[in-house]
Amino acid sequence: MDIDYYFDKFLMYLSINRGLSDNTISGYAGDLSGFVGYFDSKSIDGKGIFEYINENLIGKYKPATINRKLSSIRSFLKFISKYEQLNVSYRDIKNVKYSRGIPKYTEFEKLLPAFTKDRDGLIVLLMYAGGLRVSELSDLRISDIFFDSGFLRVKGKGSKERIVPIDKNTVKLLKSYIQNERITYVKSDSKDFLFLSNRGHKLTRQALWKIVKKKFLILGIDIHPHSLRHLFATHMIENGASLRAVQEMLGHESITTTQIYTDISDTALEREFHRLEILK
Repeated sequence: MDIDYYFDKFLMYLSINRGLSDNTISGYAGDLSGFVGYFDSKSIDGKGIFEYINENLIGKYKPATINRKLSSIRSFLKFISKYEQLNVSYRDIKNVKYSRGIPKYTEFEKLLPAFTKDRDGLIVLLMYAGGLRVSELSDLRISDIFFDSGFLRVKGKGSKERIVPIDKNTVKLLKSYIQNERITYVKSDSKDFLFLSNRGHKLTRQALWKIVKKKFLILGIDIHPHSLRHLFATHMIENGASLRAVQEMLGHESITTTQIYTDISDTALEREFHRLEILK
């Protein structure tokens, strides 16, 4: 079997039949390049795949990266199986199991002062304080902030709105940013989006990702921006919040999505949050 032939054919299939973007196809190509090279002169079977995973993936990549590469391999083998009889099923390739390594609140608490000085720091702080997705932060408007009561109106997936409480210190920092820093970015077409670029436009999801990554890299930490939601949820749980409260604040449709954090206990959302005052 000419694996290089099927590799090229698979990438063409992703482009023409599935209409995937160039970046996504490049991701598949990167994930599969080592696999294709490994089996260039040997047949694909269970033993060979086991050896490839142990020699080329385990210990060299983070578990999440390994599982992404394994997902690409499964898709590739599923494609090949339409044309060739393989000695292994793509279904037999299982993801590696791992636990999420999320810092404790006491560890993250030491970093909080670094995020209280400017717009970029406030972006990080608000993502954490409200457990917001990057896209939710990008769409957030000043009119969505209820300063007196300490709440945000957040538009989540499927345009579903939820109300998220934020602590008094974050409210104070938001007021200062709007009055002193944001005003320097405002243009005639800025509308009332909270976070603006230097040209006065709404900060895009991609721009916000870069800001968060850069802010942490300055501190010597390589963190995935989405990890701030995990930090928020985990630290709320560590401080006694119920799973249902966290589910509401994260905007999860199903509580099973939230169950990665802890076992369920029942308490009221607003009472718990203001009792904890985790950022005060």
